[in-house]
Amino acid sequence: MAKKTGRTAVRMKDVAEVAGVSRMAASAVLMGTGNGRIRVSEETAEAIRKAAADLGYRPNIAAQQLAGKKSNVVALVVRETRNFLTQKVTAELQREAEELGLRLLSVGSYPDLDGLKRVVQDLDAGWVDGVMYLAHENEEQWDEVGKLFESRQNVLTVLENLGNEGTCRVISDVRTGAKESIDHLVSTGRKKVALLTEQRESLSILDRIESYREALGEHGMELSEDQIIVDTKGWLVNDPTTFPRFDEISRHLVEEVGADAILCDTDFNAVAVCRSLRRLNLAIPDKVAVIGWHDLQFSSLLDPPLTTVAHDLPALLKAAVNVIQSDSDEMPSEILIPTKLRIRHTS
Repeated sequence: MAKKTGRTAVRMKDVAEVAGVSRMAASAVLMGTGNGRIRVSEETAEAIRKAAADLGYRPNIAAQQLAGKKSNVVALVVRETRNFLTQKVTAELQREAEELGLRLLSVGSYPDLDGLKRVVQDLDAGWVDGVMYLAHENEEQWDEVGKLFESRQNVLTVLENLGNEGTCRVISDVRTGAKESIDHLVSTGRKKVALLTEQRESLSILDRIESYREALGEHGMELSEDQIIVDTKGWLVNDPTTFPRFDEISRHLVEEVGADAILCDTDFNAVAVCRSLRRLNLAIPDKVAVIGWHDLQFSSLLDPPLTTVAHDLPALLKAAVNVIQSDSDEMPSEILIPTKLRIRHTS
């Protein structure tokens, strides 16, 4: 049967008429109403579902709420969709949602929080079942996000730690990837490790630095302040001064600091460092090893392919969805998902 056309929405009554059942029976099958008092055979239920599909019937969300049903919509709030890591997170969450019969609503909310505030209003109204805030490259928002989430259920932050104790967070355990990085470098004979990061204010970076130091200490080595360069924030690829500045940093770390391995806070910094080392005629990894962070889409396509630390996005997002779908009144404060070193050819 062809779907109805025009502006008039298909009603429950229309489905019931086509299936040859009462409206109450159709509602019991499609909306879960009746508290189990209305019984229909599986054959009749299948006829109802077929009629609904043929007619293009879409459940009324407000009616579903009155029936105590969920919207089956999960919202993901991101800085902006062009970011490589955001694209990986969105694609993985889309797969997870589809497996569970959920729909994903992706919302940008930067530089202001208008998008997030609208989604929170939708949560309060029951239009979405839960809200995930992707904490990545939007640190200046985190205090306000924490206040907005403070007294709400089914809201959580994913990937990085906002440091807000009142909000559930499903985050990557950076310590595992940091330790694996150091152990790998030491096992390949590296004697002095340096770190390049665009900032060191976030808890994620501070945890990484602490973990690097602890792991190096186990091998009788150290990561002193002169081995840490904090720079590159806001540097643009199309700025003609960017790569000469990376050349300067790379030369300084190798020639003055004496580093034979450079840890980078992102794959982008790692790629730029590799480019500079080649310009300086320093062989990778023979002379200098390089390790990135995030395992972005291009990392394995570089020449040589980049060694980097990967987030376990499938596990992280599965855990986040499970929290939102849980019927428990108490949400966990924190779920840690280990990071993993992907060893390729730059180390």
